Amino acid sequence: MTVRSDFYQIVLRFPRLFPDPAVFEDPIHLANRYLMGNGIPREKADLVHQTTDEIVPVDDRGNPSTASGTAKYPFEGRTILAEYMTNANIHLDYADFGTGLTPSDHSRLWTKGKLGGLRFELRESNHQAQTLNIPDVSELYRILKERATPNTLSTIELDNVPERLFRAGLAYIQGKLRADAKADGLEVEVYAASDLSASEKAGLERRLTRESSKSTIFVILSREPVSKSELTVG
Repeated sequence: MTVRSDFYQIVLRFPRLFPDPAVFEDPIHLANRYLMGNGIPREKADLVHQTTDEIVPVDDRGNPSTASGTAKYPFEGRTILAEYMTNANIHLDYADFGTGLTPSDHSRLWTKGKLGGLRFELRESNHQAQTLNIPDVSELYRILKERATPNTLSTIELDNVPERLFRAGLAYIQGKLRADAKADGLEVEVYAASDLSASEKAGLERRLTRESSKSTIFVILSREPVSKSELTVG
């Protein structure tokens, strides 16, 4: 099936970047939290999948930012003394899988310039429409549901998905499968082969009697909780 997505690459510049949890805690969901904090409903924000999983502040030359000094900073209802980085830039990449927001909407939301207790400016904003060719997730779920007695294992290949969008594609598939499984009271686990240890991957490959690749995604559907470790025994 063909899935249309909009890929965004943005740069946020902070005059003073303090260690605010809004930025550095659970960084893979920074874009989602920001959008929800600016009025986007959760069901729409959940269609945004960030591919930047680590926040690495850099200066205007692209070098890692370092502490410039300390200052008072409001945090959780009190004022603390904290280190800050001056003119620190944060790069964020994310894909929008159908929120209905236009590129102008995304730019407008980011130009509001407030994240937690921090102020920033939108330094760069690049957009690219992207079409992903992925297996029919709904059809895969239907087949897995029929085979889950009590569990079943299958794979999805994302070899036609650009590398920079692999994580976004993985998150999109995971979200769709989890929504379907939750509606039926089932459990689903989704793993990228590249995230598994050699022994875990080998165990799953033995169950499937075929080798995986760097673009393989393993899907486990069960009628009761099960983990990949339980399926790789033996």
